[in-house]
Amino acid sequence: KIPKFPLVAIADSLKMGDDAVNMCSQSNVESIICLGVDFMSESVSAILGKNGFSGTPVYRATHKHIGCSLAESAEGLNYKAWLNKSASEKSKALHVVYINTSLETKATSSSIIPTITCTSSNVLQTILQASAQMGPEELRICYGPDTYMGENLVSLLSAVLDSKWSDERIKRDLHPAHDQASIRALRDNTDVYPSGNCVVHHMFGQSVVDTVMKDYSDAYVTAHLEVPGEMFQIALKKSLVDDGVVGSTSNILNFIERKVKEASEKGENKRLKFILGTEAGMVTSIVRSVQEILDSSSSKGVEAEIIFPVSSEAVMGVENDGSESSTSSLEVVPGVAGG
Repeated sequence: KIPKFPLVAIADSLKMGDDAVNMCSQSNVESIICLGVDFMSESVSAILGKNGFSGTPVYRATHKHIGCSLAESAEGLNYKAWLNKSASEKSKALHVVYINTSLETKATSSSIIPTITCTSSNVLQTILQASAQMGPEELRICYGPDTYMGENLVSLLSAVLDSKWSDERIKRDLHPAHDQASIRALRDNTDVYPSGNCVVHHMFGQSVVDTVMKDYSDAYVTAHLEVPGEMFQIALKKSLVDDGVVGSTSNILNFIERKVKEASEKGENKRLKFILGTEAGMVTSIVRSVQEILDSSSSKGVEAEIIFPVSSEAVMGVENDGSESSTSSLEVVPGVAGG
């Protein structure tokens, strides 16, 4: 019997929790196996509990710690000191914390300073709405722990100002309660944690930027909010003329789908090139989606090339010594989030 909701889902940490809820509510699963870093299984368990499935165990694929450099950067004394400093100042402050952190980080942060959790999909609207409600001149946004994402958000706001968006366009395309003056105040009152990065996104080094600029000037460029500034700036500049996009994984996928659909509907004979500025896990879903669009189109003249540039320092070799720890067998054991 085919279940009402698929029993396998590939997703980011938030969507993973939503998928787990649907598996429980629609397909009556009795347990969840989470293949991801530790904070992902924590998030899945918390989302299940919030939706009435607290008794459903969440398992991990190994008993070993599966860490994340970004999440761990928010678990030390430096991060707490940064939050305490912001909390001690006279101005109103709101801590906007990235979802890719542990539940302990979120709880500890909330005990120090008002805290709200965001995703890469809603972080921009989160800070825009908070600023609009509390007053951009009065509210200080403390964003962490992802330094790249925080700096890229500031760059995005600066691009809006430098491009001289009218108040009308800001209200239409960004937020109805904002204008140039409030966007400037929000940018100037955003404090980004300076020492938090995900090692996965260090793969987009200067060599990648040079290659993109030299060999792929005619390509669409996409960049996740977590990638280093140089790569982000290329995509941001192109996004202003609809030749690129910056944002979440879903924003990137939607942009590529739209461009392929537009070319197919016009019956064009061309090869579309897309620079993928995010983690390699996106490649499979993008290729599958693009292939479905091309297969269903009556126009057969469109081709799509997905380019995943990686710096040489991001590639490493792994030796298999034949020991038990290096075998490929999958052991499913209860994880911390599964109780």
